[in-house]
Amino acid sequence: MLLEERERKRQEREQERKQQFELTKLELEISRASAFPANPSAPLSVQSPPFRVEAAIKLIPMFTEHDVETFLISFEKIAELNVFPREKYAAILQAHLTGKALKVFTELTVEECRDYSTLKAALLQAYSIVPDVYRKRFRGLSKSHAETYSEFAFRLSTQFTRWLDSKGAYSDVGLLKDLMQREQFQSNLETELGIWLIDQKPKNLSEATKLADQFVAVRKAERPDIKGHAKVFCGVWS
Repeated sequence: MLLEERERKRQEREQERKQQFELTKLELEISRASAFPANPSAPLSVQSPPFRVEAAIKLIPMFTEHDVETFLISFEKIAELNVFPREKYAAILQAHLTGKALKVFTELTVEECRDYSTLKAALLQAYSIVPDVYRKRFRGLSKSHAETYSEFAFRLSTQFTRWLDSKGAYSDVGLLKDLMQREQFQSNLETELGIWLIDQKPKNLSEATKLADQFVAVRKAERPDIKGHAKVFCGVWS
């Protein structure tokens, strides 16, 4: 069983490296395309062909429910590389959805389906790809014997970026500082309080502390015999 588990983890790491390699290739292509803009001396009468959703759909790889996150990243890279209009993203994406993703799409309103950001958030939520998942992936990464330190650093950077992006803190120093403080604060909470606080989605450390104090105050009112922060074992107050 131990050998099978090691082999499974090795295959997962290998698949992740392949996916990251493909994404890196796409990013390089985007950079090259932006480095060589259209010839400014070209005749003004020359116009680009009209955008066609059906043609764009054919450029997107097959949707997979096993790795929705990577699919969406690939989708956005291809859309940027081919200069898809942002307002057409949702129309292109919906043509590829299957299984649970298609069910999520049908349950959204027409207006929500037209907004790519809303549709993307709903899909990630349905497949449990939430900010805390990114955080745990980043904190849980370890170098395998088969990879170089450069490859390991690349995986670290990728997961760290995804975590910060999911919290809107990648390019905001203030949000980044608050995120780091909140993580440390969260690590010192009792199990039940920590899970409850994640569900409340506090926007900053100040809001998180107020919610935590309210939680403890309510528990004390329900159980007058509780002093300070009660310990929780397997969901049972002690």
